[in-house]
Amino acid sequence: MNDEKDSSGGVGGQAGRDAHSTDVVCQFFGKHEFQFDQTDGYLRTGLYGDHVDLDILVITNDVDPVTIVARLPVRATPDFRSAVGEFLHRLNFKAPRKLWEIDHNNGEIRVALYIDTTLGPLTVDVFESLFHLLVVSADAVFPYLTSVLSGRLKPDFAADQAEAATAA
Repeated sequence: MNDEKDSSGGVGGQAGRDAHSTDVVCQFFGKHEFQFDQTDGYLRTGLYGDHVDLDILVITNDVDPVTIVARLPVRATPDFRSAVGEFLHRLNFKAPRKLWEIDHNNGEIRVALYIDTTLGPLTVDVFESLFHLLVVSADAVFPYLTSVLSGRLKPDFAADQAEAATAA
């Protein structure tokens, strides 16, 4: 049994991991001078990439794994939701950490990344690497996503091009 005190004052358990993960995310945001809002394990910030502005949400409360969600500033119209769904599904194939999602009710598009903290605590360096992966991927994929949204590219071809762009 682990009798070490965690950062919340308790002994072991999920509360210590949550408090530590939130501290790590705050340290990362502070290190990079991100302005952010924090409420009950939810941290929100905005980020401007080369191709896209992202609304970033990091969830650390009572959730294992820690989740980073980047919401994209476009929505799929009903006519293009199935094409976008196919495009995102193709992006998810063989993607071990990222999960592209579409809300078929309102067309919101987002990419999520899950960080497992059960085997060890989250560190600033690990969070920074994974955060960078998510932002670079979203920024590289966005032009291909908009091409699918406008009907200029077929989902399969756009996904192949997006995968090549994220591999570069």
